[in-house]
Amino acid sequence: MNKELKGLVTNIQDFAVQDGSGLRLLVFLKGCGMRCKWCQNPESLEAYPEIAFRSNLCVNCGRCKESCSEGAIISAENGKIDRNKCNFCMECIKVCSTTALIKIGKWMTAEEVLKKVIDYSAFFNASNNGGVTLSGGDPLYQWEFSTELIRLFKENRIHSAIETSGYVSYNIFKKVIEHLDLLLYDIKHMNEEYHIIGTGVSNKVILDNIKKIRKEKEELECVIRIPLIPGFNDGEENIRKTADYVNHLGIKQIDLLPFNELPIVKYREMGQGEWEYKHRSRQSDEQLNRLEKIVKSVGLNVTVGGLW
Repeated sequence: MNKELKGLVTNIQDFAVQDGSGLRLLVFLKGCGMRCKWCQNPESLEAYPEIAFRSNLCVNCGRCKESCSEGAIISAENGKIDRNKCNFCMECIKVCSTTALIKIGKWMTAEEVLKKVIDYSAFFNASNNGGVTLSGGDPLYQWEFSTELIRLFKENRIHSAIETSGYVSYNIFKKVIEHLDLLLYDIKHMNEEYHIIGTGVSNKVILDNIKKIRKEKEELECVIRIPLIPGFNDGEENIRKTADYVNHLGIKQIDLLPFNELPIVKYREMGQGEWEYKHRSRQSDEQLNRLEKIVKSVGLNVTVGGLW
């Protein structure tokens, strides 16, 4: 055990019921090796602390601009930051009395995370396999920290799960899931060319990793998740191909995740401009029903929206 090992955590969310069985805590880790155009958590992409600006809380006091030695605050009236000049000294956050400017990402040891988690043990035990789910970003990006967290959870009899796209070398993947109870695994598209266009990376490693882990660790509970992105992967052909592939692996459940329209504000807060998918809408109930029937037709169980 490495007591000095630290991970960068963006948030610990309690009383979640949509990211695994039972009542759960979600631990969001910073950093991801993919760049999905529709990313739901842009604040978790980079593996270093960042600054978010919440314009609705700004009172235009100008203190942030006065405190910035780099001249990165280019508009005291709306807290606009020149991200190319910012050196992340966080001085602007210290003087912001309304928390319009906040730091995203906190370095924590695995033991510190465990201390926060352990207080919820009674709730976990009273629910159906409740516990902790590591999310992000992608927990595999901080793989050493994630591995240690999962080991500690196992040691303390806390059910653990991770949400991941599996984009990492297989040797690392094996280490992370050694003591894992539930693997929530994203398959975003079966076509490699489309996958590269949408995420910036090939899907070969992703598909190979889940195939290998099913052969070597068949006892591990696995659920395949498909984040449904309008016009990208929510067509019937892709869903059918994904369901066939999953069925061939011997995995019994697919979780269809309807499109989430909420990240628009997050992109603005992180200074990343307008979200490319801001004009896209959640799939209709009719379309979701069609996709659900396709998955069921190959003999798989289906959940929609992470509901267990």
